[in-house]
Amino acid sequence: MTLFLSTDALRQRKRDLQDPAVIGGLAASLQRELHAALDVPVPHGKSRLTRNGGRCATCTVLLTFDPRSPYAHTCPTCGAVYADQVHHEWWLMNGHLWTAEQCTRAAAIAYLLDDQRAARRCDDILESYAARYASWPNRDNALGPTHPFFSTYLESIWLLHLAAAIDLRSASSGRIDARLQTVLDTVVEPSARLIAGFDEGRSNRQVWHAAAMLAAAELLDDHALRVKAADSLRALLRDGLHTDGSWYEGENYHLFAHRGLLTGVTLAERAGIEMRPDVMARFELGFSAPFRTMLPDGTFPARRDSQYGVALRQYRTADWVECGFARNDTPELRAALASLYATRPARGDTYRWSSSADAERNMPGVRLTRADCSWRALLLARLELPPFTDAVPKSELLEGQGLAVLRRSGGKFWVGLDYGDPGDGHGHPDRLNLVIATPECRWLDDVGTGSYTSPTLAWYRSSLAHNAPMVNGQDQGAARGSLLAYDETGDAGWVSAAFVDPVSGVRFVRTVVVMGDHVLDEITWTSNAEVTVDIPMQARVTGPPDSGWTPYEPHTSQDDALSEISAIPWRSAHVTLRGVPSPAVREVSDAACAFACAVHSDSDATFWRAATIGPPAGQASGLVALRQIGTSGRSVRVFAAAGVLVNSIATNDSVIVETTPNARYVHRRVGNGWLVSRENAGSDEPVALHGTRELSAAPVAVTAPSQTATIHMHRSSAFLVTLGESQYRPTEESWVEAGEPRAHVAVCRSTTDADRLVINARVELGREPVFAAICETNPLDNELADVNSDGVQLHWRSAHPGAWNGVIAVPDGVAVRVTAAEGTTDAVTARWEPHTDGYTVVLSLPWPVSGEEFVFDVIINERPHDRERRRGQLVLSGARGEFAYLRGARQSPDRALRVVFDPAQP
Repeated sequence: MTLFLSTDALRQRKRDLQDPAVIGGLAASLQRELHAALDVPVPHGKSRLTRNGGRCATCTVLLTFDPRSPYAHTCPTCGAVYADQVHHEWWLMNGHLWTAEQCTRAAAIAYLLDDQRAARRCDDILESYAARYASWPNRDNALGPTHPFFSTYLESIWLLHLAAAIDLRSASSGRIDARLQTVLDTVVEPSARLIAGFDEGRSNRQVWHAAAMLAAAELLDDHALRVKAADSLRALLRDGLHTDGSWYEGENYHLFAHRGLLTGVTLAERAGIEMRPDVMARFELGFSAPFRTMLPDGTFPARRDSQYGVALRQYRTADWVECGFARNDTPELRAALASLYATRPARGDTYRWSSSADAERNMPGVRLTRADCSWRALLLARLELPPFTDAVPKSELLEGQGLAVLRRSGGKFWVGLDYGDPGDGHGHPDRLNLVIATPECRWLDDVGTGSYTSPTLAWYRSSLAHNAPMVNGQDQGAARGSLLAYDETGDAGWVSAAFVDPVSGVRFVRTVVVMGDHVLDEITWTSNAEVTVDIPMQARVTGPPDSGWTPYEPHTSQDDALSEISAIPWRSAHVTLRGVPSPAVREVSDAACAFACAVHSDSDATFWRAATIGPPAGQASGLVALRQIGTSGRSVRVFAAAGVLVNSIATNDSVIVETTPNARYVHRRVGNGWLVSRENAGSDEPVALHGTRELSAAPVAVTAPSQTATIHMHRSSAFLVTLGESQYRPTEESWVEAGEPRAHVAVCRSTTDADRLVINARVELGREPVFAAICETNPLDNELADVNSDGVQLHWRSAHPGAWNGVIAVPDGVAVRVTAAEGTTDAVTARWEPHTDGYTVVLSLPWPVSGEEFVFDVIINERPHDRERRRGQLVLSGARGEFAYLRGARQSPDRALRVVFDPAQP
């Protein structure tokens, strides 16, 4: 049997492809590209993740990947050429993935077109990897165990392609010969075993783990591996896809994860693995989901951890939609293919020739044809497509995702309110984020995320970098918002949603009404205590008021990312704002990005502005924010194109908007609906908007179930616990393989100062400790450098004002280097002493005064001398089957232990 098609279906596909025009000439196109690269050698070496590897030091953009150039890498923006080892180590990641995909393509072309040159190319790649795989060390990885890479999901994508190649090479004879068996024994089996040991749960990366395990299980006839992979795939389909078919982490990860789901589902269907019909219906909806939210310039919104300005018109998207259309002919997929194969934009390089399998980098959108697809479409796409006509984009509500999109002018004006799923680890603190875009400009933009290894990540993942409300200068907590109303009628529509910030408890309601010539945006909020609320907009002030701006200190968690900060008192006024030119449109003047905005506050407020870093690798931008202080507030913004907004007036119960030429609208909330009266606006008939939803409960914060333990102690006694195997969070090596490290953690009152609390951590490593030298900039990523050292992390809650703090303590000569991971180090003192088998670190804090309670957690990092990243962690609150990857120096307060000191003496 074959992995993707039955033997009979594969033979029929071979007969069909004797006609060169089938699938738009895709087979011949892939064959020409393959032959042009037959001489490129198989790369040798393990790739490595560093902060600077693969990026231009000046432009910060990814360097161009050229499979023929392992030691010279060019910046696509400034043309600088880099030859450093860190860039080669990054190139190796792309090189291995590119080679694996070449292997699959070669196997497909060898079988389908009887191409012996392609067969030899496939065999050479497989034999090379069989000889080298075990020689690459499985250590110093950033995210999961792996030999050729630094993350397990990359090895999964690589293995999946090699497994597909082995399957296709065996199709001619119908059996696995001795050479292919060697690859199964030396690569597929150990790689699949390694991947199976690192389950990432509900993650886009786990999608590729499951697909790779399924492919390996079929080739190895491994029942246990097949069951594990099938269970994982079922869980991902059930828990990762919303009822509207969208992946919970946003469009960027939807496209990545759904390609993996397509592969996994196809493999499962061939293996006879059953899936729930309702879950499969969600899967089928997922092929059209990104096109439902597509921006007017043909890119998808940069929500969550998405890259900025990514075009949907890329060859891998067409390949994926072709496979979806082959499964299910729907109007939505016809519209998607019509958009992908439209006569716009111009033809250009698709960069398929440098494709790094499914771990793709994004390129400019170009005009596509079926001949630009890849090997999946060659196997699975329909032989011919029906004629398509362009579909006009319409308004959409993705209620499972929690995203409402209101479109006007045939889709050329786009308004989106993101209120729902916060997106877990790839989510941003941006509930009730509002984005407004035209084909040329983003009036209110979402700039997504830059490099995960850059310090700028903190800015892109802040509330202030979005168009979403925030409280007391702090980022929102992770919680899902609730839809209150949604309706569309003619050229009018509205969406209203609520969000309760779990950090502050403030409840927000944002209501957005979109008419033909203006947008009304109302935010109301209530709080049990006096708070400071900021409502930022990612835009620059370019029009009046021209004076009165004075220096200002916003006091937010992102002050360091702002410059040129000034403010003026505010109650109600009009300003001209300037958005950001669309990344998909060139030569857009600043004037073309100007728009009018009226901002009204129901109380005296502050309107402040600042310069920001703007989109990743883009030009500096700006923001303006309205600040209100109190226990409740209401503000209104009216947006319109430059020269359209004449006047607006906001009262307690209505908003009057006047636009050119002489149109007048009166907006007011009526019961659970919204009424718009119109004069000289094309029609004088009032518009009534309804569509209210029933809420069963208030929005709920997304947090893990509390595992807090409470320990009761006398003031003069001590809490003592030994950490061992059940408290060890590993990376590649288990607790036993790491030498069975242990730590003894004690908490007690200081014997020399009754006003101090002591946390004593005696660490037994069975080796000499390795304490890293001070390093201001971590060369590997944007975590604190001291996480990659033997050392002790302490996390605790301050009595006043109740902030969660974290420090990392590393012995440094006779002293201890104490670095703040979160919060403050002001109250911490530290000392240490060495032992023959380890060391002791003693940390001291003021004695708790709030209820005689101490809320804390302790983590011991361990890193032997032959590694550059830590090997694992001993965690006081327990390892819980977790891994130490990507945790930096952070620990959730939900994990904390509580010590309550009994005031009675023993």
